[in-house]
Amino acid sequence: MGTGSSFIRHNHDHYEEDDVLGDYENQGPGVYKRIPIEVKPRGKLGKNKTKFGSFGRKEPKGGSLQSALSVDLENPEVERIRKEFEMYRLNKEQEIANMKKKEQKFETENKRLRAELQALQKTCNTLRAQRDAALDAEQQTLARAETFENERDKIQRQFKIFRETKEGEIQNLLKAKRELETKLSKVSRDNGDSDTSSKGELDLIIGAGNPGDWWTALESEPSLGSTSQLPTFKGPEFAHSTMEMDGPFTNVNKDDWNVVAATLAQLSTAIPDTSASNTIRLFISAPQDMQAEMDILKQDYLENLKGQIEGEGRFLVTIHFSEQGTQQYTTQEMIVLEASIKQQIEQCTLFLAFLGESTNRFTRFEYEQGYLQNPGSRPSIFCFRDTGQRSSNSKVRELRDLIQRSSSVKMVEHYTTPEDGTTKAFTELERIIHIELGIDNKQDKSDSDSGFVDMEGPEQLCGGGLWDIHSDYEQLEALSYAAMSSCQLTFERHYERLNQHVMSAGPLPPILISGSSGSGRSLLLAKWIQLQQQKGSNGSLIVYHFVGNPDSCSADPFQMIRRLTNQLMQHVTAPPALTCDPGRLIDEFPRWLEKVSSKTPGGVILVLDSIDKFQNGEVHLKWLLDPLPVDSRVIVSVHEDTCPQAWRSWPTINLESLSNKNVKELLRAELTSVNAPISMEHENRILTHCRTQETCNPLYVMLMTCDLSRCNSENVESRVNQIVETDNCVDLYVMLLDNMRHKHETSTTRGLFKKVLRYIYAARTGVGEWELFSILHDLTWNFWAPLASDLMNRQILAYRSGVVIIAHEQAREAISINCFVDNEEAQLEEIWKVYVQYFTQFLSCNIIMPCSSSIAPHQTAFLRPGQVTCRIADELPWLLKQLNGKDEMHQCIVNLCIFQRLYGRGRCAELINYWQFIGADKVTMANAYFSMTKMFEGMVGQFDGMVTLPRIADTYEALGRFLRDLGLLEKALEPLQRALELRMTAMDPDHPSVAQSSHQLAGLYAQWNKFSTAEDLYKQSLEIYENAFGSEHYLVAKELDSLSILYQKQDRHELADPLHKRAVAIRKKYKGPRVNSGQMKGVDPLRRRALRLEELAMGPDSHDLARTLNELGVLYYLQNNSETAEQFFQRSLDMRLNTLPESHPDIAQSLNNLAGLYVDRNHYDKAESLYEQALDIRLKHFPPESPSVASVVKHLAILYKKQGKLDKAEPLYQQAVEIREKSFGVNHPSVATALVNLAVMYSQQNKHGEALPLYERALKIYEESFGPNHPRVAETLRNLALLRYDLGDYEIAAHLYKRAEEIKDCLPANYREGQGRSSSSGDTVSTIKIPPAVHAQFYGNSTHIR
Repeated sequence: MGTGSSFIRHNHDHYEEDDVLGDYENQGPGVYKRIPIEVKPRGKLGKNKTKFGSFGRKEPKGGSLQSALSVDLENPEVERIRKEFEMYRLNKEQEIANMKKKEQKFETENKRLRAELQALQKTCNTLRAQRDAALDAEQQTLARAETFENERDKIQRQFKIFRETKEGEIQNLLKAKRELETKLSKVSRDNGDSDTSSKGELDLIIGAGNPGDWWTALESEPSLGSTSQLPTFKGPEFAHSTMEMDGPFTNVNKDDWNVVAATLAQLSTAIPDTSASNTIRLFISAPQDMQAEMDILKQDYLENLKGQIEGEGRFLVTIHFSEQGTQQYTTQEMIVLEASIKQQIEQCTLFLAFLGESTNRFTRFEYEQGYLQNPGSRPSIFCFRDTGQRSSNSKVRELRDLIQRSSSVKMVEHYTTPEDGTTKAFTELERIIHIELGIDNKQDKSDSDSGFVDMEGPEQLCGGGLWDIHSDYEQLEALSYAAMSSCQLTFERHYERLNQHVMSAGPLPPILISGSSGSGRSLLLAKWIQLQQQKGSNGSLIVYHFVGNPDSCSADPFQMIRRLTNQLMQHVTAPPALTCDPGRLIDEFPRWLEKVSSKTPGGVILVLDSIDKFQNGEVHLKWLLDPLPVDSRVIVSVHEDTCPQAWRSWPTINLESLSNKNVKELLRAELTSVNAPISMEHENRILTHCRTQETCNPLYVMLMTCDLSRCNSENVESRVNQIVETDNCVDLYVMLLDNMRHKHETSTTRGLFKKVLRYIYAARTGVGEWELFSILHDLTWNFWAPLASDLMNRQILAYRSGVVIIAHEQAREAISINCFVDNEEAQLEEIWKVYVQYFTQFLSCNIIMPCSSSIAPHQTAFLRPGQVTCRIADELPWLLKQLNGKDEMHQCIVNLCIFQRLYGRGRCAELINYWQFIGADKVTMANAYFSMTKMFEGMVGQFDGMVTLPRIADTYEALGRFLRDLGLLEKALEPLQRALELRMTAMDPDHPSVAQSSHQLAGLYAQWNKFSTAEDLYKQSLEIYENAFGSEHYLVAKELDSLSILYQKQDRHELADPLHKRAVAIRKKYKGPRVNSGQMKGVDPLRRRALRLEELAMGPDSHDLARTLNELGVLYYLQNNSETAEQFFQRSLDMRLNTLPESHPDIAQSLNNLAGLYVDRNHYDKAESLYEQALDIRLKHFPPESPSVASVVKHLAILYKKQGKLDKAEPLYQQAVEIREKSFGVNHPSVATALVNLAVMYSQQNKHGEALPLYERALKIYEESFGPNHPRVAETLRNLALLRYDLGDYEIAAHLYKRAEEIKDCLPANYREGQGRSSSSGDTVSTIKIPPAVHAQFYGNSTHIR
């Protein structure tokens, strides 16, 4: 066969028969053939053409078509190709078949997956629908919750208003009732023969509700075999019963507690500045001829007096104005100087005057201001030298006569030599100082020698106490100073915003008050706090902190947190010791905030001013960024330029500058208030000037008006010209400083103005006036007093905690500009060196070193007990740090007195920071302090006997506690062990101080997980306390709690629970009011001071002094100091027995108080006779149904019951029922309570027949008064069930018991948990404990009945 080209048809079809090979008419070579329809045999091929086979082989000529087109089938190559082709075909067919199978499989899988996908899509659509429905439901729920919260808050506010209204009405009714009873008693007594004074005193006692009687309510009575009592609740009974309203602890009647609480509040707010300040200001008036007395006093006595005052944590400032140099004063200058003298006398604590044969130009004025115009306003001592003849000076004679005619002043007369007069004056000064500070030498000495001081912080080796440990008085002064300004324009809307924030529900972030310097941030906060305190703050607890200079202690965040934590701890029962570890303080504060806010009715309001001034405040106040407790609100203020970015997201109140209208109103109001108006022209110039933000700043406006108000009419024009040239507060301050420098400096005092301000500027926390006068020897009171008055009036300086500080940041910047002209750093460094030299002199001394001491000689230059004050501890280390004196810093902070001063006030973070500054770690610090204490141990008896073994033991213990708080347990072990060894050596092994050391050491071992050793030490402490104070002392409860916690850590709950219950029982008995410890510590010295003043004024025995002794005994009782309270009660009773008739009601009061104290201490025999005497006396003066008689009856009944004298208790309980029936009516719940108490008494005597009708009558009254499901009903049913059981009425008993249990199950959880507490009435609905067998029988009988 040929190729396809062989079958090409030619255009000409006349060649049909033959094939023609070759060219044909130029068509090219090839074969042109017509393929016939029917194949016929061919003829011969062309002659000139060669014939080829189909595979290129030559064919012989004459071959047929079959031979030409055929293939040689026997060729092996063809066979091979055929086989290969066949195999290839089979393989491909197999592959095709496999592919078809896979295709079918994939199609099947695809169908399955498609079905699953469709199912998943359906499920997803269903879930989407459910999610949308859930979101809709959530939105609806949130909307309903918000509506509910709004309604709840609305109802709470309405209920609160309703409750307060009703409580006010109830109090008014009670007050009216008491007044009617008083009038009735008075009318009945008027018919007798009582004398007038007794009547007046009796009226006072009755009308005041027995304010001095501290045990006028029945304490809880135990029931038959049970101590469980009804829970505390308020009902109609307690709203109308004056005898049943308890105070916050068991033995104090509520009315009496209200009186003492009011007294405490008055004392806290009415404490004079001289008593609340840490400085004693002594004003000395002495003419020139008394200079000898002045010199002797300064050289020989004032240092002694200063040491005694510093021993109480305070400072002495001596003020004396000299006549020298005043001869050239103008009239105006003398007026200014006399105004300064008057101001200093008004601020002074003591007034001392020496007078000889002459006076000076100030003497008469000083006598008038110091005593004559206001006798008795301050302790005054007048010393008159006797020259042997009558003075020829008429002024001297007149002054002496005026003073001698007075009967309430101390005079030192008839002395002839300055030494004698000065000695007598010092004796009187010392005595008055002791009265002012509440110092009792004998008592203090005995306490010191005992070595046992149950207080926070170590017993001071440095020979003095600590004033204002937690800086509470400092913050109180800061609040008062911040609220002094009268610039409150536009504050009303800010008050409303703050009130809304406080009243809003739910957890809220802090609210931020932002503004520039002088915009009134501190003023706004201070005024708002005072408004909240005046309104009572809706039951909220307000704690606040104001930050001063960024370098001051108030800017230490750890100190702030510690102070606020201490305040919060006062509102919980038995708070733990306050740690000094900075990390723990930061971590625990939010938990304390949450705990106290949840228990306080109105929550806790935390106010922090200028928190951007805190050192690393953004780091240490991170807890502000966390969610705050629900019941706490935080208000903070910051400078708008230094506010961290993280705080800017909080709700913000922006304080803007005053408008021009506000400036005008403020300018006119301030100038009119001091009667110093200015002309309209000057006013317009000032208002035109006050157009910018800086000149409309509230501080700028206040400074401007203050300065204008003190200008003379001639100087107003020049002063206005100066004011309009200033652009901001700093410029205005600079202008004021320049004017005051020209006003006060003279040729003899040139340069002193700037020198004084430089020293104040360079100090860390301010400078004391006694320090200024010691450093600047050319400074006199004639110069300083008028200057200080001017600087403080213009808000440049201020008094804070007895020292002089710079009042505002802008004033500090102005002093820097005005007083440090060139090279401020070098001048500051020189001043710091002077300060270091001044403070160091109180540390250095010569010490007899023991040979075995390991302390290097260069370290001993800074050891001087008894001379280191808090001022030195505050300033000296900081000054050395500024001077970069690391060696000097090490010698300073290794001083044990510096350590105790800082540690005693919780400044541990600052102390650690100083050690880090010198490159030392905590271990090095611990070793240094231990070595120094060990060295002091070898100095016992030195320093005038100040170094004693008990004080060394206290120092060891303080060091151990400090190191334990820091987590250095191994380092804390040795000092705590040494403290225990020293106390056991120096004192009796059973002394309470030994128990105190054992307790501290046990706490260390417990923290170390060495429980067996800790258990032994706790048991040792417990045994000592029980032997020393009895088994029901609060220190015993403290050890029981410690042991209980130790057992709980070991999962030994069977041992822990009984100890905890016993401790709770003791604390309930000794429970006192939740009064701030700082407040109590402040009141106690004032009470002692009042006592000594009364002794001084009225002699040893008087009625008023006996009343003060009684109140002082109460204060000691509130502090759980029953031993001291007993002494004062006994002394008050003895004094009343000596000064009053034997049946006077006040004697009954003292008898009642002393008896209540004996009952607390389980001295029942002593208490019985006292109660009986008190009852006899009160029955002579009051009707039998009066509250005074009823209270003694109840107490005496309880006492008889405790003693088992049921025959004596029975008539008293019967009398109590009769009293209540007469007072409240026969169906009053109070009568039911008395009936139950009487029924319990009959049950104890097995008089079941007499007890049954009493129970049934009480049950009926309770059901009618409180309803059938009240807890009182349940408890009465339980008692009645047991009585029925004893009578054999088992079915009735089971029915009653079942009903009681059903009522109990329906009660809220707080009622069920409250079982065992006494009711607020002080009465007892005695509950009878059902024995298990009887309990089972009750339930068995109940099922039988069903």
